[in-house]
Amino acid sequence: MNMPNNTRRLLGVTFALAAMIATHVGAQETARQRAQRTLPPDVYERLVALGAEMEEIGVPAEPLFNKALEGAAKRVPTDRLLPAVQEHAGRLREARAALGPNAGVPLLVAGADALRRGVPSDALRSLPQDRPRSPVAVLVLAELLESGVPTDRALQTVREALQRRTRDAGMLDIPARVRRMVRDGVPPHEAIDRVRRLLRRNRAGVLGPALPVGDQPISDQKVRIYQRPPGG
Repeated sequence: MNMPNNTRRLLGVTFALAAMIATHVGAQETARQRAQRTLPPDVYERLVALGAEMEEIGVPAEPLFNKALEGAAKRVPTDRLLPAVQEHAGRLREARAALGPNAGVPLLVAGADALRRGVPSDALRSLPQDRPRSPVAVLVLAELLESGVPTDRALQTVREALQRRTRDAGMLDIPARVRRMVRDGVPPHEAIDRVRRLLRRNRAGVLGPALPVGDQPISDQKVRIYQRPPGG
């Protein structure tokens, strides 16, 4: 059964928040525990060592275990699994440097993925520090750049959305609408300018009627991953 896009996105966010609460009270097994139980002992030991190095510089280790478990679920060979985790560790370090010492795990994971997708670290650093830096905002920035939107215009749009305290569902509509316009032949730089005008006209941070089914961002699943707590 199809449901409106905004409903599906809000359900995803609600699910993620419920998972965060459950993990906080110890109701879920952590990624580190799952890794110890499922990965070969030598792989797990190397992950523990890498995690310890990361924690010494203020970067949480749990995302590394999540990354390893993700690779193991995809049956990635061990000789490729550990280098992939090490690359992820490097991006987490870079995300920490760009987003600051107060960035939580979901924001760091979103930042690391944005870097992997080609978002410059300076763009992450340029996100406004006087407003909450959400994983969804970082995700939207990456989506816009992948859609062909110039970095400066993408940053300006995300900044405006944050200043207007646009909700997650509204944030996710931004790249969705850009992609739809681009498919209709509108150049990316013009598409993002149209969306920015919509944002300015709607003080509540709502872009308008929900998009038709099929125009949702490609990243709903990523939102759930970014907002999932360590080990979730």
